[in-house]
Amino acid sequence: MAGKISFPHGNDWGVIGPEGDYDLPVDSTLGHRFQLVDGEVVDRYDGVSDDEVREVDAERVVERQAEELQAARTALVRRVKTEAAQRIANLDWKVERARERDALNGTKTLQEVYAEREVIRLASNQAEAAIAKLASQEEILAFSW
Repeated sequence: MAGKISFPHGNDWGVIGPEGDYDLPVDSTLGHRFQLVDGEVVDRYDGVSDDEVREVDAERVVERQAEELQAARTALVRRVKTEAAQRIANLDWKVERARERDALNGTKTLQEVYAEREVIRLASNQAEAAIAKLASQEEILAFSW
């Protein structure tokens, strides 16, 4: 194992090799665990073993994926809500026409239009519930409403 490290691309990611510019503060083969701060090599992982670093990295990946999945779900719900609102707004002309016809003819067509709007709301709610159960980015990309 090499005991030297260089930072050829900036201070945030080291490259370990026998001809490095700095001594490693701990034995390691993982260049990403080190950064250069004020001319000193700092171990981002406080001296734990490389295996423990790999475990920490894997946990971070899982956390980041979960956060990204939730952000994608949130964005998809927002799209569904926006589309539902647009569909409801597109029925405004029917509401106006139904009011006029009901006033002129004594009918109850306004209730039918309101029922159409309610169907949109219920479908939107069902879509949101389905989105909450999506477990992967692929499922989110494949989702349609």
